Amino acid sequence: MRLTKTAATAAAILLAAAASRSAAASAEDVARQVEARLARPSDLRARFVQSYRSGMLGREVKERGTLSLKRPGRMRWDYESPEKKTFVSDGRAFYFYVPADRQVLVREQKDATGVAGLLLAGQDRALEPFTPSLEAAPAGLLRLRLVPRKPDPEVEELRIDVDTAYRVRAIEVLDAQGNRSRFEFDDLRENVGLKDELFRFQVPRGVEVISG
Repeated sequence: MRLTKTAATAAAILLAAAASRSAAASAEDVARQVEARLARPSDLRARFVQSYRSGMLGREVKERGTLSLKRPGRMRWDYESPEKKTFVSDGRAFYFYVPADRQVLVREQKDATGVAGLLLAGQDRALEPFTPSLEAAPAGLLRLRLVPRKPDPEVEELRIDVDTAYRVRAIEVLDAQGNRSRFEFDDLRENVGLKDELFRFQVPRGVEVISG
């Protein structure tokens, strides 16, 4: 009887380990599928809702607008409410313009894109720095939880919701200070023939330019 119990315990341990390996493999497979899907279209346009909750203040801000992407490395975020503002990347520099402030902030793209922008831009192996796992998700979606393999001051964990075609429908970023940013996307349209001019920011007359 003792031998039978020992064998049963060993079998249970082996089954649990196998299940754990299977879940990890599934999460890795979803991550690779998401990377491949992001790299597929030459351009993309979508509506977005961005929510930001401060870890210190506990207050949430919600904004809406339109996102346009074109490879390689170009993107444009046109915020429409509650305040108009524009983020434009031409592949080399990043421009942030708030008409009400009469200022344009200009930075090198590598310093200003952020993790959500890098993912959406289809950067090669963008998810490689993260350990993936699968979490419960709304109906019709898969949710990847991604934790940096090395400590990252900007990202404590990341969640990506994708549909059955592995298109990104939401990105949520939590940093070490407890701040949470979430982007939700709908009306996704791929390969719509976006013009290069859309990603060339022209500084309006009389607007101050701030670099750095």
